[in-house]
Amino acid sequence: MVKNTDSTYGVVAKSFHWLLFLMLTFLIIAGNFLATMPKGAEKMQAAGMHKSFGAVVLMLIILRLVWRLFNEVPRLPDETTAGEAFAAKAMHWGLYVLMFAQPLSGIMMSQAAGVPVSFFGLFEFPIFLDKEPELAKTFLSMHGTVWILLVIAVIGHAGAALHHHFIKKDNVLKQMTTGA
Repeated sequence: MVKNTDSTYGVVAKSFHWLLFLMLTFLIIAGNFLATMPKGAEKMQAAGMHKSFGAVVLMLIILRLVWRLFNEVPRLPDETTAGEAFAAKAMHWGLYVLMFAQPLSGIMMSQAAGVPVSFFGLFEFPIFLDKEPELAKTFLSMHGTVWILLVIAVIGHAGAALHHHFIKKDNVLKQMTTGA
């Protein structure tokens, strides 16, 4: 099934979920590797690829959010408390905020550093910020903090899914994997 139902996510939502998980994992690992590289042409080329894939992630997040807004979200198990429902909603929206903040802070960091952001050499993103080295440092700090918060949130998200599967023995995890 393509669309979500009240009992499970559809193939589109599942594809967005797992593709973004894989891409964000790769980009976080690559970004940390990039930070250790010595300055030079090789680092600039790697940074360009990192930015391009970050832009792909941003576009996928936008598409995923649009898909979510226009599709039903599977219901939580009947025994879910109000507190658990609130925590689940807060976690999902928190993940969206962090997934948006990460590529946006990277784009703003580059632009404030006076470095345009190219999409695989095909075009450059519009310039939103003039060169402002102090602002670039702020966005660098934000970019470095958000990935850590994102990793913590993903671990919490995965932990909650595993709690549902192994402790509560309900279908929450199956909704995003094999179906309910």
